[in-house]
Amino acid sequence: MNLDFHVHGLLTKKSKFDENLFLQDIEIAKEQGLDGYILCEHFNALYIDEIHKYLEEKYKYIGDKYLVENFSIFLGMEIDIKNGGHIILAGNREDIYKIKEELNKYKIKPNFIDFVKLLDLGDKYNCLMVGSHPYRESHKLYLQDEELISRLHGLDLNATDIGSRGIIPVQEEVRNLSNKLKVPYVTGSDTHFPIQLGSVKTKFKKEFFTVGEIKDEISKGNYEIEISKSLELKVFSAKASKKLLKECLLQKIG
Repeated sequence: MNLDFHVHGLLTKKSKFDENLFLQDIEIAKEQGLDGYILCEHFNALYIDEIHKYLEEKYKYIGDKYLVENFSIFLGMEIDIKNGGHIILAGNREDIYKIKEELNKYKIKPNFIDFVKLLDLGDKYNCLMVGSHPYRESHKLYLQDEELISRLHGLDLNATDIGSRGIIPVQEEVRNLSNKLKVPYVTGSDTHFPIQLGSVKTKFKKEFFTVGEIKDEISKGNYEIEISKSLELKVFSAKASKKLLKECLLQKIG
């Protein structure tokens, strides 16, 4: 099963849910050889409830995943933590809903949740916890307490960062942190627009129905990482398309 651990279903934190764009995500993901992804919308996105409601009303839910046109979508959220960094939590639908409610009072900076509190929350609900783009200039997760980072189940080798800075420095940083703290790393496209899907893959030999199964395979190291040779073009095209679409939407509003 080929997975992407970092996918957004909304164009921006302020954008409304677009069903057509979402379904294009699925088709492009399948064309690019993905079998599933973790839908980890920003926890403080204005319309996160809208996309959750859409999935619940439209698609079958088995184990911890939705089946959308025979494509697996596991539910998660990307969460800001105090003093810098983003953490992806993924798990059972009902648990993600409960976490979303518990995070209501932490939605705005400087009120973001303490790292240790979020880790405890993730443990409480048996979530998969992945550190997003740990060396991104605007979200320096690597500066957090190393004992706390080591409680994560994975780090994010992030396609957007690779597109901006190149594969060698980004992978070296993540690999070094992974080796130092004994936290494996997986891949995330970090896409808000379909073209970027398939830029990175984490390739497993088995199919998953629960997040716990994924977490177990990551801990065993039973996977391979694949980086598309056309990653830079995918990332650039997605960024340009997203910018153009945002401008079109603003013109319509105006």
